[in-house]
Amino acid sequence: MSAQTFIEHGTVIAWRGGRHEVLQDALVVFAGQTILYVGPEDGRPREPGCVRIDARGRLVMPGLVNTHLHATDTLYTKGYLEEASNLSSQARETNYGTLYKMLPAVRHAIDPQAQVLAAECAFAELARTGSTTIVELGYDYEVGGDGDIAITASVAERAMQVGLRCYSAPRYRAMHYGHAPGGQVWYEPYRENGRTRFRDCVDFCTGWNGRFDDRLRTMLAPGQIDTCDPELLRQTRRVADAHRLPIQVHAGQSPNEFARLRSEYGMTTIEYMQDTGLLGPDCMIGHGQIMTADGDLGSLGAHEVAALRDSQTTVVHLPWVKARRGGVINSIHKYREMGVRQSLGTDTFPLDMFNDMRMAATVCRIVEHAVDVAPSHEVFTMATVGGADGLGRPDLGRLAAGCKADIVLVRTDTFKASPVYDPFKFLVLSACGDDVDRVIVDGRTVVQGGVVLNVDMPAAVARLNEAALRVRSRIVL
Repeated sequence: MSAQTFIEHGTVIAWRGGRHEVLQDALVVFAGQTILYVGPEDGRPREPGCVRIDARGRLVMPGLVNTHLHATDTLYTKGYLEEASNLSSQARETNYGTLYKMLPAVRHAIDPQAQVLAAECAFAELARTGSTTIVELGYDYEVGGDGDIAITASVAERAMQVGLRCYSAPRYRAMHYGHAPGGQVWYEPYRENGRTRFRDCVDFCTGWNGRFDDRLRTMLAPGQIDTCDPELLRQTRRVADAHRLPIQVHAGQSPNEFARLRSEYGMTTIEYMQDTGLLGPDCMIGHGQIMTADGDLGSLGAHEVAALRDSQTTVVHLPWVKARRGGVINSIHKYREMGVRQSLGTDTFPLDMFNDMRMAATVCRIVEHAVDVAPSHEVFTMATVGGADGLGRPDLGRLAAGCKADIVLVRTDTFKASPVYDPFKFLVLSACGDDVDRVIVDGRTVVQGGVVLNVDMPAAVARLNEAALRVRSRIVL
């Protein structure tokens, strides 16, 4: 049996009675991959050979569950996405220019080796900033490599080497798109309507799921909802049910997407997902911003609200990537009032869930003109339990006996943090990834003293910068 580890004297965010609760000067005990005890110091004897971690001046919290990100291209898109023109007078504050012109241009310039190098650095940064479980959404023919599934395998292996818990989700779709002059979007089918890539992704997901002591799991990821024909989505549902794999689809990204589904199929985004069988407790909607013609969730039909709520589908919010474009999700509070499950992800850079927690709370309050919406406790729950539940993992996102030993220690013995009257408000509204001191995944320490143990940062950064020069020389706008 593995030696027990005692995390002592910390302020612990424990899972009790179905919610996170703060325990002062408390104890967390784990052995191997599993938490054995979370609670007050009860005089438990320390056996010979046990490991003791002094958590004075630390918040001891569950690892963050980052349910939507892109590791292979994100680092190369810096400098191209933040302030790019929308290219269309109708786009307003949405990501029209980035989604239909800038992103495809950058992604076409990225070769397979560059993807893996970027993923290594991205995964290290995710670990360093407290994300212990991540959903990595890969790419198909849009990124260099011609849809070779071997790239997905190499990227997944990098996540395992860093020490993360990862859901690998290689994407597939029937068609791709781009920007045409005059603010128009074109769609062009892939060969065989993307079915070869779909079969490769299914083979990967069924063959790799559960590897690396179950730290690696897989997810079906049909591409943007407007690039998938109905039969591809129905096939996705059949495979998901047969192999018990979760699903994540990009939806609600732009007004153009919503308009296309109405024009092509005579349905709203939610109606289209319901009609093709995609919705369900194992389904996650990445973005979920533009789900109505006007972008206001208050305009959803009663049948659409019921479809999302009753299916227990999870909406994954990506607040920062929207806010930096001048857009907002309207809103987290509205989804909550509807009873729709919600989680958080970083999408692109920075890969710091603390940043997205802060933006989630702040942007929601701006939209609703109210300070009492998106309270810190609720947002922290979205970043932990919300993601875990969306993945069907009651053993993640919580510090409780029987859960996985995915634990993050955050410094509070600093000028910035002191005094900490309310840990949830500190974590959501003040803290950042640089405050993370130690990260434990599956019972193994992967970050200590803020340093990622399994990656040589100077060497990895040097390799990335060399690849970035190569990628940048190929970008054609």
